Amino acid sequence: GQMVESGPIKDIFRNPRHPYTRGLLACVPLLGESKESSILQPIRGRVPPPAERAKTECIFAPRCEFVTEDCRKARPQFTEIIPGHTARCIYALDIEDLSPAVKKRRKAKEGPAPVQTEALREDLISFDKLKVYYPAESNSVVSLFGLGEKRYVKAVDDVSLRVAKGRTLGVVGESGCGKSTLVKGLIGLEAVTGGDLEFMGFDATQRVTARDTNMIKEMQMVFQNPDSTLNPSYTVGSQIARPIKRFKTAPRGEVKNEVIKLLKAVRLPPTYYDRLPRQLSGGEKQRVGIARALASRPDLIVCDEPVSALDVSVQAAVINLLLEIQQVFGSSMIFIAHDLSVVRYFSDDIAVMYLGHVVEIGPADAIYMPPYHPYTEALLSAVPVPDPEVAQKELRLSGNVPSALDPPSGCVFHTRCPRRNMLPEDGKICETERPPWQTSERGHRILCHIPLEELEKIEAVVSSAAA
Repeated sequence: GQMVESGPIKDIFRNPRHPYTRGLLACVPLLGESKESSILQPIRGRVPPPAERAKTECIFAPRCEFVTEDCRKARPQFTEIIPGHTARCIYALDIEDLSPAVKKRRKAKEGPAPVQTEALREDLISFDKLKVYYPAESNSVVSLFGLGEKRYVKAVDDVSLRVAKGRTLGVVGESGCGKSTLVKGLIGLEAVTGGDLEFMGFDATQRVTARDTNMIKEMQMVFQNPDSTLNPSYTVGSQIARPIKRFKTAPRGEVKNEVIKLLKAVRLPPTYYDRLPRQLSGGEKQRVGIARALASRPDLIVCDEPVSALDVSVQAAVINLLLEIQQVFGSSMIFIAHDLSVVRYFSDDIAVMYLGHVVEIGPADAIYMPPYHPYTEALLSAVPVPDPEVAQKELRLSGNVPSALDPPSGCVFHTRCPRRNMLPEDGKICETERPPWQTSERGHRILCHIPLEELEKIEAVVSSAAA
């Protein structure tokens, strides 16, 4: 409830002078950063309730990395850094100048590169021409008699993907592109219309109610909104204990101890065992959701936008937690999100979806450098970069997303493609023929008629210095 820093945009982002501003910037992954190159640093602690806020000390002191006894003697006043730039901190003039590219961010520990054994390269799950269609209701008189052609919403259409053991596949795209439907078909919450889906060598195309218990045990999901997936009438401990009992991952007499171990694994104290969901913050609820997903000790964890509703500090903490869990348990993950900088940071491989189709897929570092699929290029150009001095390409898509009930012929992206003029006759072929898969030297594949040598001439969306 108190302003702690104010100033021109360039000064705030290039030279933050309040520890809270610095902390917020350190929580945001920059476009191009990866989990191997840096570590996000969430702000410690949490915002105290209004009734528990200190009256006589700096309000940020309990969470500040620079706090001293002088901070606790009186509330600080604004200190002027330069004309127009002020910060409410007694050490505002002493905090080191840091640019966004080198702001308070620890580098990942250097060590030997992980050994890519045959076991790590083995597929845990594979999709082959997977389809998830929904019958479209019609109000016509003909349909009342069961006549006429049936129409379908093609939410997922002919998708082929693979996830290797111990790796993370990020899936990105606009709202309505089919990301969530894809994983719902994977975990059995939606019926698969066609194609093959194998998990650990077994057919996984049936609904969850028809699946073997062991398959359900090995495939768990962290949902986007924990408020909708946590029962408000049951304690945290009982909700985490339920899958432990269901899948018998611990002896009956050890269930509570196992729950406490899981709470500690997601950085929550044992006292949370008896708390109700309404007594938790948004980040804490999401941690409970992660603990519950871990309760069956699954080989695959599906994360459906688990950080989209969280503030940047809690988001950084949850991302770090998921990465640590993956290292400790060796789980594979499918990570769905809108934020391409978060997906780049978190994922080993990335698939870009548009209108139910995968249009680009490959290693994470290859996706973020030319050659781009035109859709990927447009998505990357829309990612906010926290540096007002960076010249970022502006490539905006025109028109609306077509209906999945009646998708465009040929290339499904041709109605909005900003690069059609790179082809003869302004891309007439895109309207009639489905594009071929092209593979770049870095091992990623692009579904596009434009030759790779032409796409490679396109400049990077953000300069390497900014990334």
